[in-house]
Amino acid sequence: MPTITGKIRDLLFGRPFGELFPPKANPPPLAVDGRTVALETLAAYIATLDFFRPGDTGGPPTKFRIPESNFHIEWPDYVEEMVFPSIAVVHSRASYDVIGLVSYVEESTRDVYAPGTVLQWQAEYVETINLEVWTSKKAERRSLLAGLETAFSPTEQMSGLRFRMPNYFNELVCFTLLRREVMDEPDSPKNRRRAQLEMQMRFNIVSLVNYTTMKPQVQVTVDFDQLGIAVDLSVDKNAQQVPPIP
Repeated sequence: MPTITGKIRDLLFGRPFGELFPPKANPPPLAVDGRTVALETLAAYIATLDFFRPGDTGGPPTKFRIPESNFHIEWPDYVEEMVFPSIAVVHSRASYDVIGLVSYVEESTRDVYAPGTVLQWQAEYVETINLEVWTSKKAERRSLLAGLETAFSPTEQMSGLRFRMPNYFNELVCFTLLRREVMDEPDSPKNRRRAQLEMQMRFNIVSLVNYTTMKPQVQVTVDFDQLGIAVDLSVDKNAQQVPPIP
């Protein structure tokens, strides 16, 4: 959470998260964003998958993998130098769906990542991405698509692919397949074949903020009221006494 100071703090409506008295420095921000961590997690998962393409001249299927070095979380600088098979993430515009009318604090994260801190949810990040698959041969492209379609629903409990992200405060990211497209182009006969798997990626944008426990205080004044006027608690002897209720 950024530290807001100076004149701009006086203009800000509301109290910034993590603002304490006495003042305390905010936790340092992460070096990378949640999107990067999510896609790196996806790359690590795909690197563990075994794919099988048909064997040559009717032989047994040949097993192959896609190493993490061949998974590009952004469009590669030099497509001509890509080693096949490879996958590149073609991104699109993302949206931030607000959690609610106010931000949400995850109480279970109190003091987990640093003493005196708690995790604050800011929004749900939703992005539609395309996994662009690059292969040399048609058979290899078919094998990759078949394997990936199966690999994106690996658990019994739910559809889609879900991971915890230890490098992003252990938040949960969900990948859901939406669409598939096979693209044949003039470069296809030159051992450059492409396909795309469109999917939705969702996770919570979070921030680590300071907190302090509530310390109630009671102040009692017996000789002056809230306006500073002296209070006379003596009994007026001339006042009419009210008889007690029998």
